[in-house]
Amino acid sequence: MNRKFGIEMEIVGIDRQTALRALRAISISVQNEDYNHNTRGYWKLVSDSSVRGGFEVVSPVLHGEAGLEEARAVATALDDAGATANRSCGLHVHFDARDLTAGDIHTIVRRYARHEAEIDAFMPQSRRGSTNTYCRSVSDFLDARFESARTIEEMVRAQSGRYFKVNLQSFPRYGTVEFRQHSGTVSAAKVTSWVRFLGEFIEACKTPNTPAAAPVIEYPGLRGVQAELAGMFTESQVVILDAMCERFGWLPHTGRAAITRLRRVGLQISPVTVDGRPAYRLDSGLANRPAPQTESLWTGISEGVVRFYRNRTAVLAAVV
Repeated sequence: MNRKFGIEMEIVGIDRQTALRALRAISISVQNEDYNHNTRGYWKLVSDSSVRGGFEVVSPVLHGEAGLEEARAVATALDDAGATANRSCGLHVHFDARDLTAGDIHTIVRRYARHEAEIDAFMPQSRRGSTNTYCRSVSDFLDARFESARTIEEMVRAQSGRYFKVNLQSFPRYGTVEFRQHSGTVSAAKVTSWVRFLGEFIEACKTPNTPAAAPVIEYPGLRGVQAELAGMFTESQVVILDAMCERFGWLPHTGRAAITRLRRVGLQISPVTVDGRPAYRLDSGLANRPAPQTESLWTGISEGVVRFYRNRTAVLAAVV
């Protein structure tokens, strides 16, 4: 993994002075501070009102494998010092996203949503679905406004707050995407496996430098521009009428007639509005399937991480 990241570990079981001594004993630069969102060049211990009887351990910007090793050392030291986690604790990971395009961010969110149930299976019950107020389901904000967003700023505005499993609200200020789903832990294996999984997941979502030929998707009964229009719905689920007309050189009444023809071959398309502009949303039908992307959650994920999470899924399924 070769991406900058930062972690926030919410912990209980020890006080901040004990944590300071434990981390300084292994030569980690760390300070005790009041609650703040400032990025430091050192680890900091801060209060967190969402954690019952504990506090938050926040890293500086870490990078790649060296950063993973530092995170491993910190988790191990805290574990050895007696730290633990309860249901109110989480492990949050920020990744530098300044090199990502709007399309990359859109793919990360949609792909996470598509595989969310599979990810939920290797999380405790308290972090699944939308059961946790602080890490709600990604699907909860995948509405017409988000699907029609064409810039990262539009996607950020379409997300109603930061308490989702994938949080974009940190992007305008810090240039990061935050992942909030993981439960609190001081297990070095869990911390590093989750960071590595997410880093590799992001890379698998990036647009290739050399674009591959667009996949040809067949729609029975549709040809030419009608098939291309159906493909627009396959890609984004929501299509703004103005954008459709601009792409095909149509007047609005021609665009509406084209939608009628799609409905006749079985696509269920509903009229919606996006920021006051007329648009259409694909509800079901031939094109209501994932965009032509790799479907496996494990694409691009290293073998050791895959094995770790498959084993964890099996264990959680056996004990729940």
